[in-house]
Parts: sequence; C-alpha cells; structure tokens
Amino acid sequence: MMTAEEKSVIRKRVRHEIQTLRESIETLTDLISDDEVQSDANDWFTSKENTGKEINKQALVKAKQRLKILNEVLKRIDSPAYGICTVCKKPIPFERMKAMPTATRCLSCG
Repeated sequence: MMTAEEKSVIRKRVRHEIQTLRESIETLTDLISDDEVQSDANDWFTSKENTGKEINKQALVKAKQRLKILNEVLKRIDSPAYGICTVCKKPIPFERMKAMPTATRCLSCG
C-alpha cells in the first residue's frame, strides 16, 4: 500500500498534467475555431491544410479523453484500492504508479 507521501507525489504530478492538458485543450479549441472561420471565408483550402485541421481535432479528442481519465485518478487516489493490481491484487510499485498514475495492473499482469 502506498504511503500518504507517495500519494501526494502522484497527486501533484496528476494535477500538473491536468493543468497542461487544459491549456492544450484551450489552444486546440482556438485553433479549430480559427480554422473553421477561415475555411468558411476561403473554400480554396488545400488538402494539406484540411489534414492539419483533422489532426488538431483528433488531438483535442485525445486530450479530452486523457483529462477525463486523470480526473478519475484524482477521485480514486485516496481509495485503499488505488495502486493495487486489479488482477493479482498485489501492490503496484510506487515507481510505476509515479510514471503511470492511471495504471491498474502491475507489470507482471500487464
């Protein structure tokens, strides 16, 4: 079982990543909105520019998904089950949880 200090380290890391994601989501949303305004005004956009818009949309979807997952981690982190492998029921090493706070399995159970 993780100590309160270890959970604090993970919580801090997760909060930092959440803040970074929120900033990325805001930037991507602005880029997509700008692209749509320009697209309406200039229907001659090239295929390359449309591809960039689609990449931004995909990145936005992934960022929102990751944000949702990390918010769930913040809710679970104080649970006794956090950091316990869902397969073998053994504690997941702190270093793995620190590197991957969303982990629900140890390396052995993969």
